[in-house]
Amino acid sequence: MKLRQLTPDLPRNIMSMFFNIHVNQELSHDMEHMFPMLNDLLEIFPKSQFLMAEAAMLHYHSEELDKADTIFTQILHADPHRIDWLDQYSNILFLRSNRPKLAFVAQLATATDKFRPETCCVVGNYYALKSEHEKAVVYFRRALTLDRNCLSAWILMGHEYVELKNTHAAIESYRRAVDINRKDHRAWYGLGQTYEILEMYLYALFYFQRAASLRPLNPKMWQAVASCYSKVGRLKQSIKAYKRSLRAGSFYDTGGSFASSISNADPLTGCMDVETLYQIALLYERMDDTNQAQAYMELTIAQEESPDGDDGDEGSKRPGAGPTAITSKARLWLAYHEIHSGGFKRARILVEELLQDGMEIEEAKALIRDLEARDEPEKV
Repeated sequence: MKLRQLTPDLPRNIMSMFFNIHVNQELSHDMEHMFPMLNDLLEIFPKSQFLMAEAAMLHYHSEELDKADTIFTQILHADPHRIDWLDQYSNILFLRSNRPKLAFVAQLATATDKFRPETCCVVGNYYALKSEHEKAVVYFRRALTLDRNCLSAWILMGHEYVELKNTHAAIESYRRAVDINRKDHRAWYGLGQTYEILEMYLYALFYFQRAASLRPLNPKMWQAVASCYSKVGRLKQSIKAYKRSLRAGSFYDTGGSFASSISNADPLTGCMDVETLYQIALLYERMDDTNQAQAYMELTIAQEESPDGDDGDEGSKRPGAGPTAITSKARLWLAYHEIHSGGFKRARILVEELLQDGMEIEEAKALIRDLEARDEPEKV
């Protein structure tokens, strides 16, 4: 809010553009308007590694890991001994499970300057990817010895303590990260996850809500909020949060590089997350609203096909999900519902589709036998 009030008072020059891009990138805020401004600056400074790194981070925040990886690779080729931002690049490689490349970056950083916090974070991420969590903690501690305010090290060390099931140390690490930067959603989300592991769902809900307020366009944040609402029995709020997750997911799917805003994103268009739709259906079932539950189960299996009407072939730009374990569960639920409602013909079609998918086969065979047993008295 303060940034929006400050922006009109800034002089209209290149340095103001640099300031706007960097601050908004750090806050993960208003990113859809940053790409045009960044492209304008790159036309003036086409070889600026700082601007290229900012572009990579904007793609990283918008879940476009391939593009972020490509830009960081270009920076690394242009200046192999540049340590700045390498810790963030290692996060991207970790998320992509690119172990060979992460090993190369770790070796390169160590050879350049092994006493930089960024280098320690890179090496720590490498050991974390190898599931050597104790070694990873050693390197994150080393980064904090070099710089007590190294935000990435506190957050990453918290992740490792969660893996080691040391929840007390994880909470302390995340709290230190929050003290350094209250605007970083990762620390709040980490606290939420840790309290969720401890089954302290009201605490977890509070922290997930803070994370969601910082990253309202990230479906993962709203899914976590919805899950906690469900666990504390607040089913209506859980459904609202899951629908908010669908809307955020639609934003990412239709926006690409922020081609459209959240206000234009319709949660009922495009290929939606099947797990979220299935959870909404189950919540409506818990509320005894069978009609809504059926509608969302139907919507879940509809995601197998692309929104353009074809069945996810290579020519489709946005392929459907195809048969998955979740869509098979939704189809099985609908088959049972049709049997209880007397819709035996539709139930048989659904069961035959289950057999074709190769999932929930035993349940499907049992339903086939049940339907055949019902048909025999009619034939007699």
